[in-house]
Parts: sequence; C-alpha cells; structure tokens
Amino acid sequence: MRKVTEQEIKLLFDFTKKHYVEFYDVQVELVDHLANAIEEQWKENPKLSFEEALQIEFKKFGIFGFTGLVEQKQAELHKFYNKMLWNELLKFVSIPKVVLTISLYLGIYFFIKNTDTLGEIIVLCILILSFLILFIDSLRYTIQMKKTQKKQGRSWLIQSVAHSVFTFPTIGLSGGYYSIISNFFRTEFGISNAGIHFLSFFIVFQLLCIFVFYKVIKPSFDKSILETEKRFQFI
Repeated sequence: MRKVTEQEIKLLFDFTKKHYVEFYDVQVELVDHLANAIEEQWKENPKLSFEEALQIEFKKFGIFGFTGLVEQKQAELHKFYNKMLWNELLKFVSIPKVVLTISLYLGIYFFIKNTDTLGEIIVLCILILSFLILFIDSLRYTIQMKKTQKKQGRSWLIQSVAHSVFTFPTIGLSGGYYSIISNFFRTEFGISNAGIHFLSFFIVFQLLCIFVFYKVIKPSFDKSILETEKRFQFI
C-alpha cells in the first residue's frame, strides 16, 4: 500500500499554514490526521493523486476549514482554565477559608469607613498601582512569549490561551476599576456607603484572583508550555 512520503508530509505542513493554522502543535496533529486519512483513501482507491485525496479530506472540515477546529481547541482550554480559576476562588467561600475572606472584607470596609476620604484615596492609589503592576507584568509576558516564539520559530496553542488568560487581571477587572474611580470623582472625592461595600468587595475579589492566578493558574500554564515544547522538540 502506498504511504505518504516525507516530501508530502512537508506539503501537508505547508497546507495547514496556508489555511491559517499558526500553532505548531495543532499543525502536527492535523498533519498526522491528514496523512492517515489519505493513506486510508489509497487503500480504497490507489489511483487517487495526493492532491485529490487531500482535497477530499479537507472538505470534511466544512466551509470554515481548520479554523473551526482551532477555535474549538482554544475554547476547550479556556473552559479548563476558567473552571480551575473559579474552583480555586470557591475555596475561599467555603470553610475554613471563608473566615479569612470575611475578615479581609470587614477589615478593608472599616478601614475605608473610619478614615473617610484619606482612606479612600489610599485604597484607590493602591488599586491604580496594582493595576499598573499587573498591566506591566502582562506586557512583559507578551514580549517574552514573542521572543521565545521567534527564537524557536514556532508557536503553541497553549501560549495563545495563556496570553489571553494572563490579561484577565487587567482587562477582566478594568470595568471594576473604572466604576470605582469614576464614582469617586463624581461624588466630589468621596464614595457612598454602598460604594464602600462595592469597593471592599472588589478589592477582596481582586486580591483572591491575583493570588489564585499567580499561585495556581500561571504555574500550570508554565508547566503545560514547557511540556508542549519538550513533546514537540524533535518533531
């Protein structure tokens, strides 16, 4: 039975790139699938050319081609890490960690309440500073990832998902930052009692998100990226 040659394997890689599959790990998976499918077709019809067999198999992916597969894989990874994030956050509203969460919330609330405008300004400055630190860290990761991809000449699906997740502490919480700061200035450098509750809750939520993100999510991503690089190192 005819087998797909090394030259044809290279053509398959070129084919996946041409159809907007930029991630090398997904390219390898697709090339392996296409090669096996083409060889199966040759079992049934040995007269088929490589190009004919390839087009027959490609049509099975529908009008969106490989794009749908890539998006599906991205969605699955996003779902996995989102679930990991929320599962870790939920631990802070269950015994015994809920005691720490409530204490942190009450401590922040009464600090802002009892220090009036000065306390609000201090908290807002801390919020803005933490936002800038998170933004710079996210930017640093993006630059480092680009350098690594350029050096390796490859990019991975897990890197793409990691990049979007790493922006969560800044982009994902930006609505909360804006709401708090705009409310502060609208009320002539002061926040209502309801605003203090919201501010306290937002700070606690942000602190927990940052803790889980750097303690659990980021190490998990780093480990997955390293494992992916090792797995495809010699392919």
